[in-house]
Amino acid sequence: MTPQHEQMYRDLIQMVARSGVQDFLDPYPFRDRPQHMYRCYCWAERILRTRPDADAELTLVSTLFHDIGVIRSTPERLKADHDVLGGPIVREYLVEHGYAPEFADRAAFLVSHHQQRELIQAEGTPIEHVILMEADMLDERGALGIVWDAMAEGAKNAQTYAATLERFKQRKLYRCPERNPMHTQAARTFWSEKQRLHVQFVAALERDLGLAD
Repeated sequence: MTPQHEQMYRDLIQMVARSGVQDFLDPYPFRDRPQHMYRCYCWAERILRTRPDADAELTLVSTLFHDIGVIRSTPERLKADHDVLGGPIVREYLVEHGYAPEFADRAAFLVSHHQQRELIQAEGTPIEHVILMEADMLDERGALGIVWDAMAEGAKNAQTYAATLERFKQRKLYRCPERNPMHTQAARTFWSEKQRLHVQFVAALERDLGLAD
């Protein structure tokens, strides 16, 4: 992260903390929204290394703030329209911190539309928009997805290896091995690596549980 982006990250942590949404946003206490946005930023950085045609600053700033709209959530409307709500928040922040209005408008557009994942493969989708959505989808899958599922099952009153195995099998990485929703070659490779890890882990767990030879 650049020093400027590090400050942005500190600011968004404070924005989320002041909103109080972490107290009710997710049923899993280990899910931290700023950390998710940071990890997506890291995925975007990795993809950008192979895409010099993309505006890196626009992509990284938009990715870092992509879920900031959750600070407008209420217990009655969890994460509702957080993409649309996030656009104006990002625009205001960027203009206040010296970015050109045109840049702020573009970032706000990307944040406001980051849930439109059907556009990843669509012709004409700006590469910055594609990378933001790819980065968002790559997080909390693969190794981290396995840890999430294990922690979520472990928090239940009734816990079994069989139930945890079944949860792993419900992931699309396992159920749809032919599916690779990414567009850029780097993201497609990352997705395939995550899918291979997930499938191999399920197979190893089945063997450990005596369900396969």
